[in-house]
Amino acid sequence: MKRRVGGLETEFGLLAVTADGRQALEPEAAARELFRPVVAWGRSSNVFLTNAGRLYLDVGSHPEYATAECDDLWDIVAQERAGERELHALVHEANARLKSDGRDARIHLFKNNADSQGNSFGSHENYLVERKGEFTRLPALLLPFLITRQIVTGAGGVLDGEGGPVFGFSLRADHMWETVSSATTRARPIINTRDEPHGDPSRYRRLHVISGDSTMSEVSTWLRFAMTFAVLRFIEDGHAFADFELADPISDIRRIARDLTASEPLQLKNGGVSTALSIQRAYFSALERTYDDLDPRMMDTWDRGLRALETGNFSLVNRELDWAIKHELFTTVADRRGLALNAPEIQRLELAYHDIDPGRGVFYALERRGLATSVLSDERIEAARRVGPATTRAHLRSRVLTLAREKGIDVAVDWTTVRPNTPGALPITLLDPFEVENPEIDRLLDSLEEYSSAPAELKGLQ
Repeated sequence: MKRRVGGLETEFGLLAVTADGRQALEPEAAARELFRPVVAWGRSSNVFLTNAGRLYLDVGSHPEYATAECDDLWDIVAQERAGERELHALVHEANARLKSDGRDARIHLFKNNADSQGNSFGSHENYLVERKGEFTRLPALLLPFLITRQIVTGAGGVLDGEGGPVFGFSLRADHMWETVSSATTRARPIINTRDEPHGDPSRYRRLHVISGDSTMSEVSTWLRFAMTFAVLRFIEDGHAFADFELADPISDIRRIARDLTASEPLQLKNGGVSTALSIQRAYFSALERTYDDLDPRMMDTWDRGLRALETGNFSLVNRELDWAIKHELFTTVADRRGLALNAPEIQRLELAYHDIDPGRGVFYALERRGLATSVLSDERIEAARRVGPATTRAHLRSRVLTLAREKGIDVAVDWTTVRPNTPGALPITLLDPFEVENPEIDRLLDSLEEYSSAPAELKGLQ
């Protein structure tokens, strides 16, 4: 595909504690408190925002935010950061309300990947692929890349190793149970095959990848999509990577997570042996040989991520990639204080790193001190809170939602449909993810303007 849309769904960890750190509210009660303003204006805990993204409470009462569909990779990152800010605003409002009511409770939200109770919080990637391509061949070509990609784009964290705690690339890796499945929670596969294209089903299919880590670094989030976009392009262009199909992929995703050298031998299905580092370098080199128009920043960052592991010089990426930022942070704190990596202080640091509160989150403190790279301007992130991407179908959804919110008109939307809840209104179907102009939407906007200014008796309200 010459153009591709992608999007990111992020699940957030939710905690409500007293001033002395005890649990103040059960997750269900904390979620209800958090989403009270959303339910008030949207009459639901599952709403689309004016930026065309979706905010909702998922199974287990944890908040989730899905970006709008984007064909610009930095738009994906801006939209995700916008979602963080929307949720932080809800947290701030809920905490002010709890304090005003005299309740000893404070809500925190974390963009983390696992907690001490064994729960995992997903970061689900969505990629538009063509229906005419043979979807069944994608997993064999993609899985070695997705399983080893964590050595560059993983969030990092402390894992249980054979000899004790070890710092590794990904906490999410331990929560993968299958390579390919139509389930998302019961089986939790690397690639989810449920066929929900969110577009014209005769032309498109959605590739749903659920093995990735939630990352705080804008560069890590962007690079994950940039690398995967490039690999999908290579496959769809008919090229073939070397055969790196792993003999035991689920065991290997866990082993790779714990091998900070990325050099542990991995058995291949064809009888050969390779390493996570060699597999990633092979994907990188194949793309470099084939295309001369790839994003230079992507290729440079990917290459430095691999060279950091090849040389052991993590400073090559310890301002940009989450696993390297956290490795330096955790090891520095542990060495200075004489702590083991599994000490309670390090566990609290892990959680604080992923706190989305800019005033409390450790990542944002590092960003302010220049110890973590910031790419997007505040203006771009704030704009992404208000309006949808201008180059995809999300632009149309955003226009309708913005006007409807402004005029106080109820509108039902999903990823492919817009329908005002006004007398005689018919749904408008938007099956082309790249559509940015639509005469039906223009007429709808005009009708909403007219409806908002009509007398109440003509609206059928009296």
